[in-house]
Amino acid sequence: MFHSTSRLSEPEPVKFWAGTFNAYVDDLIDRFHGQQLRLDIAGLDESLAYLEKARSTLGLADAVAVRRMLVRNPSIIQIAREPDSNDDRGLFAYLPLNDYGAWAVLTGSYDGRCPDPAWIACERDVPVALAVWLIIAPGQLGRLLEPIARLFKELCPQGCPILSHGATTLSHRIQRSMGFRPAPDFFPYAPPNLMAAIPESRGDIDTARSGERRKRECVTVRIARSLDDLHRVFAVRSATYQAEQLCPFDEEFDGNDLCATQFLATVGEDAAGCIRVRYFGDFAKLERLAVRREFRDGMLSGRLISAALEHCRRKGFTRVYGHSRADLLAFWQKHGFVAMEGRRPFFFSDVEYVEVEATLPPDPIAIRFGVDPMMSIRPEGEWHVPGPLDRSLVRASLAA
Repeated sequence: MFHSTSRLSEPEPVKFWAGTFNAYVDDLIDRFHGQQLRLDIAGLDESLAYLEKARSTLGLADAVAVRRMLVRNPSIIQIAREPDSNDDRGLFAYLPLNDYGAWAVLTGSYDGRCPDPAWIACERDVPVALAVWLIIAPGQLGRLLEPIARLFKELCPQGCPILSHGATTLSHRIQRSMGFRPAPDFFPYAPPNLMAAIPESRGDIDTARSGERRKRECVTVRIARSLDDLHRVFAVRSATYQAEQLCPFDEEFDGNDLCATQFLATVGEDAAGCIRVRYFGDFAKLERLAVRREFRDGMLSGRLISAALEHCRRKGFTRVYGHSRADLLAFWQKHGFVAMEGRRPFFFSDVEYVEVEATLPPDPIAIRFGVDPMMSIRPEGEWHVPGPLDRSLVRASLAA
């Protein structure tokens, strides 16, 4: 098991990879070289006890989530102690990110209060990037920098990005003073509150960026056209509504799924999100938006809604109706919906909802009565692409 200790006999202070931080950090490491703290891997009980003490003042992950992370990698929580005693001076927690974890952080999917063990590398693996998860060491940061630098260099000798969220105004200011920069300076799709420190050796930056780009580029939203696609939609909804919200089966699967257009979002081969649309007279209704917890970065739900609204426009609808959870009204307002005036909130599945509506600009090429007969029989949503019967028509013409 990896174990980090201070080495006061070393002739030179151990610093981060060249170019990672500014001269201020190097000066602090030099100044506190003889006073540096010792980092010891915390046991499970010690970790949970320390975090429980801090929970009253900080928004931290619960004990179950922390336990899952420690099962994956026991070294991610370390206690800072005096070099010659067991007197503790604080706690340092970090995440050795694998390719998926780097993507999660760089695209905003990361929430340190709801950590996913799939983000982090095992002890034996070299991380793609390192994220600062939590530091609790009042007045001791200068004494902690060298042991953190040693720990990170042992984990990743070639260097890699260090990522951190400025959870408070003070922590954000401290990070800027150390040489952290806004992560969007390096990764265009990174959330604005993410900070990054990048060593001069940029090899692992490319790895993290390529992982983030590869995951982002393989995100798709499509109409569910097969039984396999429908099974994926139902799996996402089961994981979201039944597993998380304890929705009864007959309320979630209400008999309307086979008379609706279902949209499926995938990340790579993974079913990640879904939404369905039903149609009435002069309006369409958006329903059953669901995104699996590990893909809730604020982007996938927006793509699903945009795809559904564009589909409604193409079918000739300019008015869209929906039910928003009362606590999520602001989210729907970002996508052009407003609460309907004069309508009271209502409840189902023990959750309060409000009615919302959106007005869409008419689509000049919407599918309307009198459209070309071949267009009207093409697969739903693929009206601009030649379909099976178009190809049949071509074959018949050639045979004649």
